[in-house]
Amino acid sequence: MEEFIRNITEQIRCVRAREAVAKELSDHILDQAAAYEKDGEDHEAAVAQAVRGMGDPVEIGVELDRIHRPQMDVKMIVMVLLFSIGGMVLQYIVGSYAPMGGSNGSSVYLSQLGRQGLILLVSFGVMAGMYFLDYSFIGRYATAIYWGMTIVFFTIRIMSREINGRYPVMLMLVYLYIPAYAGLLYQLRGRGYSAVIKGIAIQILTAGAAYYLSNILHAALAVYLMQMVLLLLAVRKGWFEVNKRDAAIVIVTVLVIIPLAACLFLLVAGPAEADNYRLRRIQAWLHPSEDPYGAGYTYMWIRQGLAKSKLIGVYEGFSFDDEITWLVPRTDPFILIEIVFTFGILIGILVVAALAALIIHAFGIVRRQKNQLGFMISTACFMVFLDNCVEGILINTGCFPVTSVQLPFLSFGVGSTITYAVFVGLLLSIYRNEKIVTDYTVTGRPVWRLNIRLEKK
Repeated sequence: MEEFIRNITEQIRCVRAREAVAKELSDHILDQAAAYEKDGEDHEAAVAQAVRGMGDPVEIGVELDRIHRPQMDVKMIVMVLLFSIGGMVLQYIVGSYAPMGGSNGSSVYLSQLGRQGLILLVSFGVMAGMYFLDYSFIGRYATAIYWGMTIVFFTIRIMSREINGRYPVMLMLVYLYIPAYAGLLYQLRGRGYSAVIKGIAIQILTAGAAYYLSNILHAALAVYLMQMVLLLLAVRKGWFEVNKRDAAIVIVTVLVIIPLAACLFLLVAGPAEADNYRLRRIQAWLHPSEDPYGAGYTYMWIRQGLAKSKLIGVYEGFSFDDEITWLVPRTDPFILIEIVFTFGILIGILVVAALAALIIHAFGIVRRQKNQLGFMISTACFMVFLDNCVEGILINTGCFPVTSVQLPFLSFGVGSTITYAVFVGLLLSIYRNEKIVTDYTVTGRPVWRLNIRLEKK
């Protein structure tokens, strides 16, 4: 049997696929041999008969080589390249257009364009590195990755500049905790309710760290909710060998119901100043016309601007009561609305359609995954893109309260560009190894081995 399997695996050019294929063939032969033994055959004869029934090993190996080889997601690579370059150009044109508030002159935005070009080159390198680095390392080294990222993030926070009490560079970097959390859950498989408790504890700890690192409540809440989705998915897939319904009830109670009850209590019994601040923000969003030059300014600008924007062409600005001209707030969350004002509603729709195409393609990668670790990590990446795109579009259309958010490929900065590059690289790696990496290759390999190989398709 060993020689038969070796003759098959020698035909497979992808070295990483051989181990899993050999294990699958061995299991199949032994299962078939066990069936023959029930009919009265002795073990050796049963194994030999099972091997003969498999057919010619070279033909089998050639067919398996055709299946188990790296894949290249050309469609996503082209999309990312076009979106990255196109997004950078759009940001430059929008930022340097004088009627839209570009009072600093185009030279400032030209320097930003050069800086962003260098960042893009670095991000392409990061993306390529993640593409060639087998994503299954997250499942084997999740603990080290999690704490290593935490040390790096705290170092970046100490060295970064605080702006209005926040650390914008950390806004996107904290999202990298999500695929690391998927790896941690993968390591907790089969450990019962203690794994569920550990998953909850790690989630709360991560959300707290995300808030401290960025000082942005929205970012911490997004990380918190996405990790909860991963924990529920892990329970649903039976990773922890617990009653799925009971575990889901515990998770939702501890992570949703109790925090919501505590927030409502604090809202009612907390300091009046805090209540008034939150209520004013909600009131400004729902009824911006009550304070058009104060808390409702941004929402009035968005709604009136969209109402008067052209289908194609630049929108020069508008005024209220023929007295005050409303200018564009120059902040990242409003890049989409700035594109609409600069080029027209049609171009804005095309940008949204491009983001939707990326999300749909990422979901396709998630849906095809049979490997459980690949499914969870691709789900983590998909959720980040979906969350950022949906929230960004809602904020830009005035359908959601204004908060710190960035749209993929439409935001300047190191943190967001590198973070999106990591997520795209992970999705490409998962697609590349779809027919190669199995649960056995993740759990059956010694923890200390990390193999990086460049292989031909």
